[in-house]
Amino acid sequence: MKMRVSQLKPEAGLRLIENVNGLTKNPIVPKDTIITNEVIDVLNAFAVKEVEAVKADNSEKLMKKKAKNHQIDPISESKQNDKKLLYFQQHYQEVVKEYKKEFQRWQSGGTVDISIIRRLVIPLFEQLEKEPIHVLFLQNYIENVQDYIYHHAISVGLISGYLAKRLNMNRGECFQVTLAGSLCDCGMARVNPGILNQNIINNDDQREIKLHPTYSYKMLQKIPSLSTSAKLAVLKHHERIDGSGYPLKEKGKNIHLYAKIIAIADVYHALICNRIYKTKVSPFRAIEIMTREMFGKLDVSVLQTLTNCLMPLSINMLIKLSTHQIGKILFIDHRYPTRPVIQLVESNEVIQLNEQNDISIKEILNN
Repeated sequence: MKMRVSQLKPEAGLRLIENVNGLTKNPIVPKDTIITNEVIDVLNAFAVKEVEAVKADNSEKLMKKKAKNHQIDPISESKQNDKKLLYFQQHYQEVVKEYKKEFQRWQSGGTVDISIIRRLVIPLFEQLEKEPIHVLFLQNYIENVQDYIYHHAISVGLISGYLAKRLNMNRGECFQVTLAGSLCDCGMARVNPGILNQNIINNDDQREIKLHPTYSYKMLQKIPSLSTSAKLAVLKHHERIDGSGYPLKEKGKNIHLYAKIIAIADVYHALICNRIYKTKVSPFRAIEIMTREMFGKLDVSVLQTLTNCLMPLSINMLIKLSTHQIGKILFIDHRYPTRPVIQLVESNEVIQLNEQNDISIKEILNN
């Protein structure tokens, strides 16, 4: 039965009997969805005027009632999520602290002990695998920008490993990519330490920094438990598809997939973090920058995988807009993944960011 969206009431116990379609093959709201306030908000946001709906039968109502009776208390669930975030953050901070010690040892001429890096990074990666929501908040764990380089190493490893997993690589490959991502900047330990925390990088400093992939490769070259592919990824993670990268000016197919993965994790994490000489952007803005401003430089399929990883995780998250308003993400249209449908907390107004070019997401908040 056709019903006007303006007449829908959540308490009426209605169920959609047809998909509500947009301009693509994927429905905005799929059939058999029970009408709730959130569903009505999404329908209004997409200017849907009518839907096909019927009264949910008794069995559906009973299932809904039963599910409601077995729901976890929202406050309790929130506390559980907070505990998970806090536990992961504590684990992460400990790993960064230990990695910093290793990096300082390398600065003193020490060699890379891959068994230590594996012991630090792989359990943390396995934790993130189980609860990938943590990938949205890695940028929030940097308390001192002077320690950015250590956080960057661990986070790039985690993000790279998760991308490998989402690209359906086997377990061993995921571990190799995670380790390579965490060690891709180990050669920075051979760079003049005075450069690392400077506000301004001059041309001579830039030339020295560009040597770090080669330094990293040489530090890892003789480690048998690190695969050749992982070592090449370390060497080539600053190469770009169009040949504009370094140190070898490689192009397209000459760049190993592992390197393409780490390149995207490296750029993404650098964009979302505060650094001595730049202010962070939100994950949404980072994806926009990588998609538009770095077109032709980064692997499109890997970048799309990162987008597909991050955006769904943000649904129901609280965000801060560039207008300083707080909102909740209701829906993400795959055509505009960085411009979701937002419900403002204070007014309950629903807005589509793809129609509001002057408004952007400034930050994802820990709910």
